Amino acid sequence: MKQHPVDRLLLRLACRIQNELLKLNLSRIEVVERAIGAVLDLTGRLKALQRRMALCRSRGWIGGLALLMEEAEQLARDVPYAATDLDRARQAATWTSPSLRDIYLDLQQAEDEFGDLAYDLKEQTLSVTTEAIRLEGVYLGPFEIRLDVRRLGEARGTPYTIEALDPHPASSNEAVTHPHVSNGGLCAGDGGAAIQAALAAGRIFDFFSLVQAVLTNYNPQSPYVSLDEWSGIACHECGYSVSQDDVYWCAICENDFCQDCSSYCSRCNETVCRTCLETCSVCEESVCPGCLDTCPRCGRELCRTCLEEDQCPCHEEQEKDDEPDTDERAAEGGRENSQAGERNPIQAVADPVRIEGGATLEA
Repeated sequence: MKQHPVDRLLLRLACRIQNELLKLNLSRIEVVERAIGAVLDLTGRLKALQRRMALCRSRGWIGGLALLMEEAEQLARDVPYAATDLDRARQAATWTSPSLRDIYLDLQQAEDEFGDLAYDLKEQTLSVTTEAIRLEGVYLGPFEIRLDVRRLGEARGTPYTIEALDPHPASSNEAVTHPHVSNGGLCAGDGGAAIQAALAAGRIFDFFSLVQAVLTNYNPQSPYVSLDEWSGIACHECGYSVSQDDVYWCAICENDFCQDCSSYCSRCNETVCRTCLETCSVCEESVCPGCLDTCPRCGRELCRTCLEEDQCPCHEEQEKDDEPDTDERAAEGGRENSQAGERNPIQAVADPVRIEGGATLEA
């Protein structure tokens, strides 16, 4: 390591990191205290249970013993969980913090290795910049690894972000600037535990080195977007990334779609997305808006083929309306017969005429 004169800014930064790590350790000790309290609570419940069982046994209260045995069964399940939580909290906690000298020397090493260690006094962030990264022929550009010093003291959350300085995001999701970076968050995979351990110990140089290693290596098992689909085209409907050869362009909304979200007009055979397709009310075929028309008689939406062939239901309805029904035809026939009788001067059947002597003269 190079010999450096004392850098006051770097020394202030080391003091701030030490203070934040002390807060982190104290918060983790608090977690251990709560875990111990949970174990003690179970211990007290076990002691009380023991006294009650002894009382019931001495007096022969069989029913009470049965209830106490159920409580004992529940406590037997809770005790191992509480002990495991205590052991996990104990392993995560440290009662010592790194010395100021160790943190300062570690910062100097990071400055020597990365060359552009930047500390923002106002934002309290420490950052380094990687070289331009290219993975399997895909150019991703340089990235800034930014550590928020104020958040080092938080027991939860991630105190660092990754920012693309020359973004070349995935075509299907602009928030994914690296196969393992989305919205500035890093999916470190198996390296996550090592990164957290380096931060907790104040090993800032190791932290930056580990994050850079994740960025410069591609894990095909857990990417946000795989490199195989990086330059694909995102479907406008479902967002799925497809290759240039498998994309379908909708002539109506002028967007790109995958095969599952696209279809075609059954009249003009134009490629249309499923959202833009309409259904003819007569033949029920899927047609594009350009092949759909309105019936001038009833206003129904139907395809032009059905309209030209006069297949609209209103055509038959109109023909039925134009034909008189049975009652109307019968009434019309009666009127015609009545009119014919008025024009005939001789009646076919006349009333009989009575004469003297009782004889009847037929007309």
